[in-house]
Amino acid sequence: MLLSYFRKIDAYSGIRVFAAAVVAFAVLWSTGIGSWQEVVLSFGLGALWLWLSWTLLRDRWVIKASALRFMTFLVLALYWSVEYEISTLLFYVLVVELNWHLAEHHKRKGAVLSVLHSGTLTALASLWLSQEALYYMGTVLMIWLVSGGLKVKTILQWLLAWFMVMAPLTYFVASEERAHVAQAEAPLSWWALLMGLSIIPIFEWVQSYLKTNQTNKSRAIVAGIFVAGGGSLGWWLGSYFGTAICILGLSYHLANGLRYFKRDRLSEALFLLVLTFVLISYYDVIPW
Repeated sequence: MLLSYFRKIDAYSGIRVFAAAVVAFAVLWSTGIGSWQEVVLSFGLGALWLWLSWTLLRDRWVIKASALRFMTFLVLALYWSVEYEISTLLFYVLVVELNWHLAEHHKRKGAVLSVLHSGTLTALASLWLSQEALYYMGTVLMIWLVSGGLKVKTILQWLLAWFMVMAPLTYFVASEERAHVAQAEAPLSWWALLMGLSIIPIFEWVQSYLKTNQTNKSRAIVAGIFVAGGGSLGWWLGSYFGTAICILGLSYHLANGLRYFKRDRLSEALFLLVLTFVLISYYDVIPW
């Protein structure tokens, strides 16, 4: 059974996830992923994501539903590539996931370095985000507010790290030389799948918030804001970043929702139905 098979965390989970990633890349390659630079960048970001998920982000990914979350994210990433470059999604969700981890680590350990690392990462990532830097900074501050126990001292430490990196970068890198991010122009029909899947997180969010510990409650809140806020930014303002974090939030809630689904057969049928729709969309079988 597909979901039962990937749900189990054992010695072979890494092999299964890697095999799924290879299949997803083969689908991308079949219609042309783009230039060789895009291939190298996508491989590099994907490898970094996988390595961090098994090391630094282990407590967030390799427990219980982590393998299923990988599978869910791969399917949604494949759907993203119908309209956009896959490296853009990988970069956006990677920097947000890292900030999410740093905020939780600071709340548990009180580590000042987590605050400084978050401010530094935000400053560096803002150079790529360019036009969407304000959305990114707002998202990071929201994560810290919900998950990191935001205080005045924490804000000052974060701003200090951000300023010490951003100030020299702004001086040495002229603003007109930065890569500007074009707004997303996906057809409204492309949002049909994401809007349909967003129904599941509504019920899963309630379950996560009412029946789990404080850490998972805060994760449910953050992921829910990703889906609602990110989806709104992507839909109304055409934001790449908003669409990316919407997918990130969906990967969290869908994995938990499917894992706790009482009817395994039905959850597998839903998973395969979504996968079929994604592949049909990717190969443009249905004319939009």
